Amino acid sequence: MISVLLVEDQQLFREGVHALIATVDDMDVVGMASNGEEATQLMKKSQADIVIMDIHMPNVDGIKATIHLKDNYPSVKVILLTTFAEEDLIITGLAAGADGFLLKSLDRARLIRSIRDVYDDQVVLSGEAAKILATMIVDIKYNKKDLLEKKLVNRNINLSNRELDIAYLMMNGSTNKLIAQKLFLSEGTIKNYISELYNKLNLRSRKDVIDFLLELISKKSYR
Repeated sequence: MISVLLVEDQQLFREGVHALIATVDDMDVVGMASNGEEATQLMKKSQADIVIMDIHMPNVDGIKATIHLKDNYPSVKVILLTTFAEEDLIITGLAAGADGFLLKSLDRARLIRSIRDVYDDQVVLSGEAAKILATMIVDIKYNKKDLLEKKLVNRNINLSNRELDIAYLMMNGSTNKLIAQKLFLSEGTIKNYISELYNKLNLRSRKDVIDFLLELISKKSYR
């Protein structure tokens, strides 16, 4: 039996999750708290296997409570819940020792599956959180412009440094005027470079170029 402690300051949501878990044969809610301080007190009595906890709560929030729980109960698993996937929250939560990061909009099946997965020592992330982490990993390992150059070279497309600068700025939504200002060139010169990009990429429009570059940089292979 997987014992679960629910920590959520919104009573309706807390009771809703309780009702869902109550329908599952191999899970049992052993306590409910409205903030992190209450959770740490209840943990002494319940010794729950899994703590499902909101991040934003009064008194002691989910991040601080996670740190306390992990320090005092190393075997406990913590799944953090939040309304939005924000980069700072994801990093801070995982650094605090959380075993999962899910959005409150998840459905019943995903919640139950996530509890079982975390109980089996897996880390669970919402799709949004996973995308944010994946993007961060790429950004850390590679400067995006360097990554773009590597991807182009792999396609046997060799751009000059100036063409690469312009391609990168186009990919990130800069207008010709803004590109010209950033690179200290005239708009006419930028247009000439972009025409050369069309030729080298064998594409006909700005949209085609941007779509191609975005698709290229999103590929999983970074070599």
